[in-house]
Amino acid sequence: MHIYMYTASEDINKALRAADSLHRTAVNDVQEIRSLMLISDMHHRQANRDSAIHYAIKAEKIADRTANYSWQARICGVLSTQHRETGLSSAGKQYIKKGLEIIERVDNPEFVNQFKGQCFQELGFYALEEKDYTEAITYFEQAEPFFTKLADSVVRHVALAQNDERLGLCYLGLEAIDSAAFYYKRALAHESRASEADTPVKGFIYDGLGQIYLAQERYEQADSCFQRALAIAEASDFPNLKMRVYKDLAQYYRLTGDNEGYQRYNEKYLKEAENDIAKHKKYADNMFANVQRQVLEIASANKAIGAGAVAGVALAGLGIGIYIRKQRKDRQRYRDIINKLRRERMLALADGRMAEAEAPADRDRDLMPESTKQELLKKLERFESSQQFTDRNISIAVLAGKMKTNTKYLSYIINNYRNKDFNSYINELRINYIISKMGADSRYLHYKISYLAEECGFATHSQFTTVFRNITGLSPSTFMAYHKREQGIKDPAYIN
Repeated sequence: MHIYMYTASEDINKALRAADSLHRTAVNDVQEIRSLMLISDMHHRQANRDSAIHYAIKAEKIADRTANYSWQARICGVLSTQHRETGLSSAGKQYIKKGLEIIERVDNPEFVNQFKGQCFQELGFYALEEKDYTEAITYFEQAEPFFTKLADSVVRHVALAQNDERLGLCYLGLEAIDSAAFYYKRALAHESRASEADTPVKGFIYDGLGQIYLAQERYEQADSCFQRALAIAEASDFPNLKMRVYKDLAQYYRLTGDNEGYQRYNEKYLKEAENDIAKHKKYADNMFANVQRQVLEIASANKAIGAGAVAGVALAGLGIGIYIRKQRKDRQRYRDIINKLRRERMLALADGRMAEAEAPADRDRDLMPESTKQELLKKLERFESSQQFTDRNISIAVLAGKMKTNTKYLSYIINNYRNKDFNSYINELRINYIISKMGADSRYLHYKISYLAEECGFATHSQFTTVFRNITGLSPSTFMAYHKREQGIKDPAYIN
């Protein structure tokens, strides 16, 4: 427990070495399972999904062999989480189902309540992945009674803190700020009773409180909470927490007019997101390589399929089914992108800039003369048609200079008439531009990603890939592969 609560919060690599030492000195099956699961958790915190799942499955095999139902159920819960976070929702939910079947064999009421609460909590996480906040709240509320039945202990307060933090996040998603504040504050009280250590859960709570204060325009309190969350995120080196804090700090600095702070934390967020995507892809590549190897082994055996081979075929079928579903989802995303661009072009031709009529006219008059606003809107349209946004050195100060205005006026126009901050506005123009080039000139579908990145104004291949995926939901190579298929162009691309 000390490694989990304290050492991992301060030095994740030290905690991993300690867990490995416990595994090497384990003298019985329970100690071996416990140490393997601790190693799995340390890899999970570092977003090393392949290793996290590998060690959890090793522990599962020992628990199955020794008929240790408590650990079997607990490992099912962990594997559900890890598969969910790799995007394998169907496989993850199967582990919840399996765990609930196993828990009926356990006669420890305390553990049964803890596990059932965690299962409802996990189902809430799945709903959160789909941004179905109302359904997620239902699951988290169903989890709470199981946790409140637990004895007054660290386990009870940690479980309730995690549950309240997620409820706070759901209410933030629904923009119910007062309800979100209630749950985040209650989560902090539970977490403080569980441990004095700066755990990742505490980091998520402070980040949530920062978002609440930001929504209330209480900037000093927001900054204080974000800084607490940042210190925990960087000390624990927990990737999911770092991504959340970097993203929210970028938003804080954008709203408070600190462009330098915005750029610094937006870059940190993009880099962390890029690393997360790379680790996700590595796990997916390894999984499908293993499936393919099993299929080939079965095919080459050239004999009746036995029980072991049947299991391999079942695994291959599961992997291929997941892959096919992912392909269908990606194909629909591709079509949605193309249809969205077509609709925007038709609306722009028919009605001009429709968003212009929706901006707050009274506030416009207070900030700038109507003639200035109209002049800036026309200049912005010319800028969007000129492709100057592909200049790698473009900034709001540079563009304001070109338009002979100040950054305050220009930022206001972009925020209110394009509904984006400057960086998001430029990035979307660049991505839409390169997608249009692919549609107009098929040669672009055969260019290297690095060339496409440079063509539309990005400094690096990785930055372009991250922004492209954030905007479209697809990697550039996946998008290009679908575009080739739609256009009937042979030379199929590898889809990553």
